[in-house]
Amino acid sequence: MARKSNIEKIAGLIDIVLEMHDKQNLTNQEIAKELQSQGYEVSTSSVQRAIRKRKLSDKEFKQKLENTKVFVEATKDTPGLQFAKASNDMLMSLVLEELQYMEDLGELSATELVGIVSKLTKAQTNIANVNLKYEEGYKAGLFKAEETLEGMESTGAISEDLAKEIRKAMGLDA
Repeated sequence: MARKSNIEKIAGLIDIVLEMHDKQNLTNQEIAKELQSQGYEVSTSSVQRAIRKRKLSDKEFKQKLENTKVFVEATKDTPGLQFAKASNDMLMSLVLEELQYMEDLGELSATELVGIVSKLTKAQTNIANVNLKYEEGYKAGLFKAEETLEGMESTGAISEDLAKEIRKAMGLDA
């Protein structure tokens, strides 16, 4: 769960922050310094969080909720690997989206940021490799099944009709 901004805890302060940001075009750092000079205990990152949270409109929230419902529905009967890929893609998207709104990295060092992106990228690579190996194995299995069917059919171990039915069931009928 995300930390609650000090700004959100003080009634009416978010409206002042939004006015400073939107009407006076002050940066998050300038807003934080101004509020600190007035005796509020706020940081640049708490200003950033408060603005971001407040600006998330109902329309955006509803769209994200709808996307989540679609995602859950689409992945409910799929193996975990597809779920992992979709989750990783969503996380990468959220990280990149969050970076757009950051004026500075705050408590997050460049090394930590690179580490997060690196881990997400490695996860995507691992998922792609597993998918590739699965596809290769699946295709090799189908090829072997076709060879076996041809052999059994040519020796008369199974009828042509039975071989045709097996091919159809396996998706080998072309």
